[in-house]
Amino acid sequence: MNNLNRITLRHTVRQVVRMDVGGNQVTIRQSTRPLINVVSIGVQGPVGTVAQSVLTMAQQAQQAATLASEKAEQVSQEQLGMVSGMSLALDHYIGAIGAQE
Repeated sequence: MNNLNRITLRHTVRQVVRMDVGGNQVTIRQSTRPLINVVSIGVQGPVGTVAQSVLTMAQQAQQAATLASEKAEQVSQEQLGMVSGMSLALDHYIGAIGAQE
C-alpha cells in the first residue's frame, strides 16, 4: 500500500485467568493478536454503478438466451411437423386397411 491509503487498527483484548491454588492466587494474562487477511486492495466505484465486464457478461448472456429461445422455437416447429407427418401416415394406413376390407 502507498502512504495515501493507510489503515490503523487497534485491538486490545486480554484473556485473564485467575486461579486460587491453596493459599496462593495465580493470574495469567494473555493478549490476543488479531488475525487479518487482506483480500484485495482497490477503489470502489460510486454506488449503483456496474463494472463494464459485468455489463458485457450480462449482454452475452442475453444474446445466448435469445439464441436458445430461437432454437427452441425451431425444434418445437420441427417436432410439430414430425407429429403431423406421423399422424397423416397413420391415417393413410388406417384408410388403406379399411379400403381392403
